[in-house]
Amino acid sequence: MAQKKDTKFAGLLDDLSGSGSDSESEEQEQEEQQTKKPKKEITVEDLQRVGFKGGPSVLHMKAPQDQGPQNWNWSDGRQLKNKEEEETLEERRQTQERATVGVEQTAMFAQAALTHAERMREEKRLEKELKEKEKRLSFNQKEKRKRDSGQQARGKNYVEEEKRLAAAWASTPASTPE
Repeated sequence: MAQKKDTKFAGLLDDLSGSGSDSESEEQEQEEQQTKKPKKEITVEDLQRVGFKGGPSVLHMKAPQDQGPQNWNWSDGRQLKNKEEEETLEERRQTQERATVGVEQTAMFAQAALTHAERMREEKRLEKELKEKEKRLSFNQKEKRKRDSGQQARGKNYVEEEKRLAAAWASTPASTPE
């Protein structure tokens, strides 16, 4: 019986001590290798084919060039001005023309904005005057104006309202289908 107990726990002890059968562990490693997919090399071309767009790379940068001794003193600009080319008469004329056209367009836009603003002020003033006139009217005059413009508040008596609508509808001539 003692041997059965030893064999029962021997597998557990072997797992803990690492002294198990080597053939089982080799078989497991082989199975794992067979189930794993072989690694495939991925190239930049493969990535570009599926839509990858890489940005600028440090690998493509030029090596720094030695520019000789650098002068960090302030300059008055005379050296650079001597290197500039003289502007021809035609170039000056084109520059002047572009500047003039731009100023003319800006002036036209400004003038249009001013006229629009004045028109808006005038409309606002007229509207204000109209409101003041309406305030001075009596209740009866306001109701008459509403009736004339079709904005009259209808009465609360629905029977009379329906009669009035029916009479108005009956008095309009019926159109005949053609």
